[in-house]
Amino acid sequence: MKNIRISDIAKKLNVSTATVSRALNNKEGVGEKTRRRVIALVNELDYKVNFNAKAIRKEFNVLVIFPIKDKNSKYYTDLLWEGYQQGRSEFDDAKINFHELYYSGSSFEEVDRKCLKKLNELKLKDVKIDAAIIYVVGSNKKISSYINNLFDLNIPIIALHKLKYDIKANIIVTDQAEKIGRLAAEMMTYFNKNISNILLIENENGTFFGEDKTSKGFVDYISSYKKNINLYRFDQFEKKLGKKIRDIFKTVNIDACFATTARSSIYLANIIKFLNYQDKVFFICAGRNQASENFLKDGVCKCIIDNNPILEGKEAVRVAINSLINNSIYQKNEEKSQMVKKEIECRIIFKSNM
Repeated sequence: MKNIRISDIAKKLNVSTATVSRALNNKEGVGEKTRRRVIALVNELDYKVNFNAKAIRKEFNVLVIFPIKDKNSKYYTDLLWEGYQQGRSEFDDAKINFHELYYSGSSFEEVDRKCLKKLNELKLKDVKIDAAIIYVVGSNKKISSYINNLFDLNIPIIALHKLKYDIKANIIVTDQAEKIGRLAAEMMTYFNKNISNILLIENENGTFFGEDKTSKGFVDYISSYKKNINLYRFDQFEKKLGKKIRDIFKTVNIDACFATTARSSIYLANIIKFLNYQDKVFFICAGRNQASENFLKDGVCKCIIDNNPILEGKEAVRVAINSLINNSIYQKNEEKSQMVKKEIECRIIFKSNM
């Protein structure tokens, strides 16, 4: 449902527009039961406040954390950052201070050290954070504790891409993990009706990052498509994985390959290229990065299932500002465990539409 107005919400709930406005802005004069009904309907309809940047008169401080580790994650994070900057530019005329932590480092510890230094600087300046957009790597307890303290103070936390197990958030802007796997399976079976043997490289312990859902989407579709397909599954962290993959290629006529993570896609693509099997197998890369783009150009892979990180970054800013304007939409009070998930539409990239 598009172009939802406050009057539409008021009509559906049989209350006044003033009541809806007070509920959304967390003001007095509206009962808690009514406030809950308004917020529930707002979330259900995915209502977005219609405002322009110049209309935002109050000054806000938004914390943005984008630490990066190595070349592959840097490329992905750069796309998130590009989307974030596009989203931020929509609010150039507003009184919003973005405090950005965007650092690279040779190790997680180096990234964490730089982030903590910046967070301490904000504390010393007595900067009051009103919302936070986070894309966190590493496992630093001090950074997690800082973010969780903001959450406990009812400050909206918007997590990007995948939520770490030890970090709290009100909303996560992420990819369609299960759909990515299903799309890959659909592509394989569409271009090869007689497909028999498939090689799948997955992250079996990927509950935390979501790759297990990508595997589920892929396997569910393949299983429903044809019962006699042989699926050879390996975990990306298995010992001697390279040897196992090469042995499979030598002993089995593999028709198609899919890897659920960008990192394992690169690993598998290099083996296919080394064996000169790019014309023998229908290989699909998961996740767009510099390496996967090169493999697509060289014909090593047939397409990329892109999780669209630019749009993720842009939408995270919109969600953050929207939560500040509405004050209560993404804040769950005693229902904080019920995190909102906003999935970004993935897309298929061929050489022709790069």
